[in-house]
Amino acid sequence: MTGSPGLIHALAAPDRLKALERVTTIEALARETLDRSARLAARLLDVPVVLVTFVETDRQRVVQHVGSRHPRTAERIMPLSWGFSPIVVIREQPLVIGDVRSHAAYASNPAVGPTRMRAFAGVPLVLDGQAVGTMCAVHTRPHRWTTDQLRTLGELATAAMSEIRLQLEFSATSRLSAQAEATRRRSQQLQGLAQASIEINSASSLAEALNTVTEKARKLIGAHQSTSSLTRSRSWAQTVTATSLSDKYAAWRGFDAAPTGEGIYAQVCSGNQTMRLSQEELEAQPGWRGFGEYADRHPPMRGWLAVPLIASDGGNLGLIQVSDKMDGGDFTIDDEAILTQLAELAASCIEKTAALDKQREIARTLQQSLLPPHLPDIPGVELAARYHSADDESQVGGDFYDVFQSRDGRWGIILGDVCGKDTEAASLTALVRHTARAALMIDPDPAHVARVLNDAVRTHATERFCTLIYLTLCAEGDGLHVDMAVCGHPLPLRVDRRGAVREVGEPGPLIGVLSRLSVRTTRFAMSPGDTLMLFTDGITEARRHGPMFGETMLPALLKGSATMPLPELADTVSQAALDYQGGRLNDDIATLFVRAAPGGGVRAAPGGA
Repeated sequence: MTGSPGLIHALAAPDRLKALERVTTIEALARETLDRSARLAARLLDVPVVLVTFVETDRQRVVQHVGSRHPRTAERIMPLSWGFSPIVVIREQPLVIGDVRSHAAYASNPAVGPTRMRAFAGVPLVLDGQAVGTMCAVHTRPHRWTTDQLRTLGELATAAMSEIRLQLEFSATSRLSAQAEATRRRSQQLQGLAQASIEINSASSLAEALNTVTEKARKLIGAHQSTSSLTRSRSWAQTVTATSLSDKYAAWRGFDAAPTGEGIYAQVCSGNQTMRLSQEELEAQPGWRGFGEYADRHPPMRGWLAVPLIASDGGNLGLIQVSDKMDGGDFTIDDEAILTQLAELAASCIEKTAALDKQREIARTLQQSLLPPHLPDIPGVELAARYHSADDESQVGGDFYDVFQSRDGRWGIILGDVCGKDTEAASLTALVRHTARAALMIDPDPAHVARVLNDAVRTHATERFCTLIYLTLCAEGDGLHVDMAVCGHPLPLRVDRRGAVREVGEPGPLIGVLSRLSVRTTRFAMSPGDTLMLFTDGITEARRHGPMFGETMLPALLKGSATMPLPELADTVSQAALDYQGGRLNDDIATLFVRAAPGGGVRAAPGGA
């Protein structure tokens, strides 16, 4: 199979090669990520060899390995016939072999003898829906792979590729940030039109900015007409965004037909060339009436000056044009210089707005990927969670939470805060969430999970750290039994059925700072009606004037809240923290409420995510 034309054809699928090319653009960062995952896999699965490979059309490349001393591994290049990774990639699903020698097709593989391979488990590494390589565990003796081992291997592969995906998004965001910074510097250089520049850059929207440019163009140059338009297609058809007309043309203020791209506008935009024409030259232009079926209703043009809006990459964004000079003369080279500077301001504003909109979109997408889409239904438990980002929507926050189930039926809950507010913080957040899920499958004890997380963060090649609360829930009589570890995080608040509020748990050290984490598991029971509130420091440290919100307002707010519906309580706390800061958040806030449901049964609060 490994040398067949069908295999080579499948490996050469365009979408797969595109995904493989994407990951190789950040291979140095990807190696660090995959090395951490490989080492964690070897430790959690207790296997002697872990290999991570990228499968190309004519060979395999060993990206990272743990435990293998074979020369081919050291050379990092293997033929497609060596081992079983190409099979995993082609099938796009895990391959599990308990004893290679019990399968004739596998026993004859040239890698089996030299490497003394007896057992193999491999899962695909997937990017953009395409299998680009494998993470595989190898035993030198027959081995019965457990469901937990295979789930852990899959979780680690998914976590690694999630981090790589975030690294790719970070690379794209950096390019957008550089572009936004370049356009900002360009705007600062245009101080010759100081007042116009101030008004344009202080505009609250792109529409307001273009209205300002258009109005300033007409008044600074002294013309009866001015229009700004944006290019909407390669046919150079335009969308008119702003028009300024003197009283001379009041009758045309309701005219809103856009140029079709057939006329003189297209000559400016297609070549990104300025046109300055006298009335005689304008009338000699074949395309000057090219406004489609609306030409007879267009305001009369008497002399014309048009400047293209040019993007930083040289593309066309649209144009600004003025017509009918008030003094009755022709437009001059000085008029052209003024309009050119205004056009540069407008183009800068357009690109900056587009770049910021794109950054906000990426930030929203990344933030959504770091939170569960919804909270699960858990028998005997009510849940509600809220997340609110601070005012800068172009940044990715480090607050996170997650709820997931272990192999023995108990539930794990994690809430934390990663240092920083950028894509690197998002990458570390993803690592913590996925590692917590994987560690829970091995040993659900919160102190154990915290130590695994500490090791993972310390090997993340970053100076970042995080705080978190990790707990597990299971039924106990009519209520709940809770095991919890707190690492550098504000202690959660427990509200009993009578409304009494108190902290629970034992403070522990930060995650990612100390080489050996000393943390204890706190164990307690929750009776029906008891509520546990987990929160980040955006809640406790919220302040505008006077004491912090968590010192006085939060305990008072929670007092007597035992009978309040959990979604209402979650909304009330969030709104109170916002109001306490004057309606503007200084930091992200995340809250998660756990209530032992009176009477048991499945209780899931709506609007959880």
